[in-house]
Amino acid sequence: MNFLNIKYFMAIAEEQSISAAARKLFVSQQSLSEHLKKLESEIGVPLFNRETPLSLTVAGECFFEGGKELLSAYDRMLANIDNVTTKRRSKITIGISTYDVPPFLPDLLMRFSEKYPQYDVSVVKRLHTDISHNMRGVDLYISYLPLDEELEHVILINHDPYHAIFHKSLAEKVYGDRWPSIEEKLIETRDLSLLKEMPFLVLKDRQGQLARDLNSIFQQYNFTPEIGFLSENGDLNAEMCVKGAGCLLAPTDFMNRRFFASPSRPADNLLHYPIDITGFDPKLAICYEKGKHLHTAEICFLKEARLLFTESKDK
Repeated sequence: MNFLNIKYFMAIAEEQSISAAARKLFVSQQSLSEHLKKLESEIGVPLFNRETPLSLTVAGECFFEGGKELLSAYDRMLANIDNVTTKRRSKITIGISTYDVPPFLPDLLMRFSEKYPQYDVSVVKRLHTDISHNMRGVDLYISYLPLDEELEHVILINHDPYHAIFHKSLAEKVYGDRWPSIEEKLIETRDLSLLKEMPFLVLKDRQGQLARDLNSIFQQYNFTPEIGFLSENGDLNAEMCVKGAGCLLAPTDFMNRRFFASPSRPADNLLHYPIDITGFDPKLAICYEKGKHLHTAEICFLKEARLLFTESKDK
């Protein structure tokens, strides 16, 4: 038994729901259920009556009262530690992938800094393949790619469909008079193979994960893309897309924020079409180590991230 298990139990008891407690704690429902199962196994008796809403058993009520005392002492201990480690607690380090800067990150950093000026934020780049086993020097990691089950995930977008994005002039150059009929079929079927005659913008991905994801898309549609432009920088590829150098594949949120959200970056004549993907489910999340006790700065950052995307969705 540890304080994390007690904290999780108390949250479930207060919320009377595992799913509601998971949202409150920024952990997955599956992880929370596993913690409760281990706790009940260690104690030897059920702590909850499995009904809706959840209710405490007699043993659970005893554990709840004792848990409050233990957590109160635990919180006092952490407060004392915080008092002697103020410098460490006043800084938060955000990790992002090596190939791109999330287009929402500047807005998130600004709103966080304005709301919580007592915390300093730094951003570092990390290989996506390294994150699952090495979070050293990183408090929170922003992930567009398939999520590693070794980490806890705070989901910002549960499903972020991919789009094919390109300049209208490129479509007319490649397909000529055929473009209107191709476009009609593309809208109807979401079939990327209709664009196989078009050059594509590809990231030279040293870390491998992104390349595998993009390859799985082309394998799904059974064609090898013609390379219109290749670089290691996502922002450069996005600029080349606007210039008409090729077709870019990107998640919906990235596309909207990168190309259409800013009046100073008009995307006139930039076309985009959703495509169906079966190889993986695109998500956006912020990750951290399992079992980690989040300090106040991290919790505040996660809350602001969720608010940013909630507000964006409502607009």
